[in-house]
Amino acid sequence: MSAVKLKYALLLLSTPLLLSSCVSTSEITPYGKDTYIISVDDLSGMASPAKLQIKAAKAASEFCAKQGKVMRIRNTNEKGNWGWTSTSSSMVFSCVDENDAENTRPNLRKEPDVIIENLH
Repeated sequence: MSAVKLKYALLLLSTPLLLSSCVSTSEITPYGKDTYIISVDDLSGMASPAKLQIKAAKAASEFCAKQGKVMRIRNTNEKGNWGWTSTSSSMVFSCVDENDAENTRPNLRKEPDVIIENLH
C-alpha cells in the first residue's frame, strides 16, 4: 500500500473518532430554588438531540444521587438538525426526596415555537 493510500485510509478511519469527541457537557448550574440546568452540545452534529438528552439526564441523575435524592425533570429543550448542524440539549431539573410529593411521572410536552393570538 502506498504512503498516500495509507494516509487516506487512516484519515477515513479516524474521522468518526474526531467527530465523536466534539460532545461537551456543561457544569450543572443552580437555576432557582432546588433547581438546576445542564446543557450537552455536539458541534459536529453527529449526535442526535435525543442522545444528548439521555446524556444530560444521566448526569443530572448522578448529581442528585450524590445528594441522596432523585432527579425530577422540569423542562427540556433541543436545538439543531442531526447530521446537518450542531445539536444541543438543555435540561432544567430538580433534586427531590424519594418520598417528595413532586416525585411523580414527568408530564413533558413540547412547548409551541409559535403562539397565535386572536385579537378580536
